[in-house]
Amino acid sequence: MRNIRSSRRGFTLVEVGVATFIITVVAMAGFAYYSTARVAEIREWHEQNALFMVEREVEAWQANGYTSLAGFGAADCGPANYLPYGYRFGTPDPDWNVANRSKDVVLDGVTYRIRAQNLYNANTGNDYYRQEIWASPGGPITYYYRRLNIIVQWGGLSGTTSIWSTNAETRMAR
Repeated sequence: MRNIRSSRRGFTLVEVGVATFIITVVAMAGFAYYSTARVAEIREWHEQNALFMVEREVEAWQANGYTSLAGFGAADCGPANYLPYGYRFGTPDPDWNVANRSKDVVLDGVTYRIRAQNLYNANTGNDYYRQEIWASPGGPITYYYRRLNIIVQWGGLSGTTSIWSTNAETRMAR
């Protein structure tokens, strides 16, 4: 009499179930890795674009020099306030949104919002600047400069908030 069990060919239902489970776990792990890597790649791309725009804005502020910020008031300066328009008090940037205190730039189909802050600790009239005093052997040395914080925001732009942002500071000596 032949062995009945050895004459059967194919897979049992349990073997098929185990194989399906293993393939599903491996596929889910691969998808999770791919999606995480893709999200990180997209975030890095936005950060590079934002850094490019920050550098471009810093150069624009530097090109106008120290005196360009004279004229802004206390409500325009400081860490809680954004400058109402860019580069110069007397000749505003036409792309700057005065009410929103920002400039929107579209790069590769994505809107980035640029803002600037004049951070100060001293003022003379409407001339807000940083004043630092260094102690030296020959007596104190006082120096003055502008401290600008340039902020680029993207993703979920709403008022002064966003999901993502980057910033850089520049200083301009008097």
